[in-house]
Amino acid sequence: MADALNAVQVIDLARQISSKSKVFPGYPQPAFMKWSKFDVHGYDSEVMFLSTHTETHIDSPSHFSPNGKSIDQIDANRFVCKDTLLLRITKGPNELITREDFIGARLNLKPNDTLVIDTGWQKRYINWNRKTEKNYFMNNPGLSEDASEFLLDKKISAVAIDTPSIDRGKDIKLTSHRRLLSNDVLVIENLCNLEQIDIGRSFTFVFTPLKLRGATGSPLRPIGIIE
Repeated sequence: MADALNAVQVIDLARQISSKSKVFPGYPQPAFMKWSKFDVHGYDSEVMFLSTHTETHIDSPSHFSPNGKSIDQIDANRFVCKDTLLLRITKGPNELITREDFIGARLNLKPNDTLVIDTGWQKRYINWNRKTEKNYFMNNPGLSEDASEFLLDKKISAVAIDTPSIDRGKDIKLTSHRRLLSNDVLVIENLCNLEQIDIGRSFTFVFTPLKLRGATGSPLRPIGIIE
């Protein structure tokens, strides 16, 4: 049993949420407030205030589709994805991930698969400073319209990315959000630590959101499991 456990590598793919978290312009800054104190009540607890789209998070179909499922309505089986595919393709500010990129990578996408995309944009979060704040959120790379259509044609279940949005920063119409979510494709954003997963290495991607009734999304702590 011990040897089997040692053969499994678990990679944390989530960013930490704190009062200093980086959020989209206009979104509320997370706040954590003390609710009880150990020396007064005999236990510690806190309450928090934050958007359900803070840091590493999932978008449910209802985020951009009035008739789409809210986060609590999604089948939990979709949150555990074996043999997940990783596409590592470096992209710069406002660059598009295209259909040709997918074809060139020879991705063997099958119905109900999950695709994880590492653009290298996560490094800009690590090197964060005031001068790069707007650039990080407003100039990130993202999917082109034909790339989204390619994924829809493949009938995948979910797509995850290391950028703050599945759409590139200057796409104010949020084209890929609308196309993917309205067709029940889940979107996971702001992943990190993807460089720890080798290309061609099969891994299991687990991303379980909070079961928030009626919510359009949820913070996540996704993990990659490599055996």
